[in-house]
Amino acid sequence: MAYAIARVQITDYEQFIATFNGRGKEKRAEHGCRGVTIHRSIEDPNKLVNVFDWDREGVEAFMADPEVEEIMKAAGLKGRPEFTFVEREAVLEA
Repeated sequence: MAYAIARVQITDYEQFIATFNGRGKEKRAEHGCRGVTIHRSIEDPNKLVNVFDWDREGVEAFMADPEVEEIMKAAGLKGRPEFTFVEREAVLEA
């Protein structure tokens, strides 16, 4: 399975989540995103790490979509997300 890890900085969490779970969710689905988990920094609650069930091609198409810049602005992102792409290698028990 392919995953995209995105690091972002935001201005306001409530503003972010409202847009991310609304217009952002619809646009991500158009580009093949299957889901996401949001992780919030303990030290700085405006730093997020989002783990998407999404392949590189879908992310690249999403980021090239002309509507996405406005969605990110409405969500209060400080700059573009920084993506890292990974594949699951193993699931180990604690």
